[in-house]
Amino acid sequence: MIVIRNAIDLAQELRRRIEGGEWSAGGRLPPERLLARKFAVARNTVRRALDLLETGGYLNRHVGRGTFIQPREGPPNQRLPQLREASPRDILETRLIMEPRAAALAASRASSADLAAISEALAQSLAATSLETFERWDAQLHLAIFVAAKNEILIDYCRAICEARNQPQWVHLKKRSVTPETRAAYDAHHRAIVAALMRRDAETAAESMREHLRTVEENIVAVA
Repeated sequence: MIVIRNAIDLAQELRRRIEGGEWSAGGRLPPERLLARKFAVARNTVRRALDLLETGGYLNRHVGRGTFIQPREGPPNQRLPQLREASPRDILETRLIMEPRAAALAASRASSADLAAISEALAQSLAATSLETFERWDAQLHLAIFVAAKNEILIDYCRAICEARNQPQWVHLKKRSVTPETRAAYDAHHRAIVAALMRRDAETAAESMREHLRTVEENIVAVA
């Protein structure tokens, strides 16, 4: 029996059911009140879970119409196939160009739901006890920031980058580059980025993101 303790658990269970075909692409998800009753959770837990799934690209929510399953058009690297063959250095250089600007946009455009999703991803990444879990929530945190920037092209770019980061060469480099010391540095960087977003300080958010990605680049290049 599935035990739902919080919004993260519920989001994972709903995602499992979406991917399993329980609700068809383009179809409407049951209303919040029915989901709350079905999973024996509060309505605000359902809302937080739906926020996380919307951030991850699984849902589209329309005021007055309901919540709909987002059609999955195939993995992002099929839409941007050049990323599959791109070197880690090229991808990191591109991230340094794009992501500080996205963080600055997010600081000024993020809704309260966006900030809640960003905070949730940060908390989960800080609590991660394995590299796999940390990497998953690290990617979710960066994606949540792009979603808060409210630019569909940038969001699609971020999803493609997340897919590229799961390619074998990346997985190998991450395993070699992430040590307790680098993990502590990344956690500190993430805290600084999110703190700036919460203050809606675009300049500091951009600079904190830039510092973070420069450090990631140095660590990846050192073991490549």
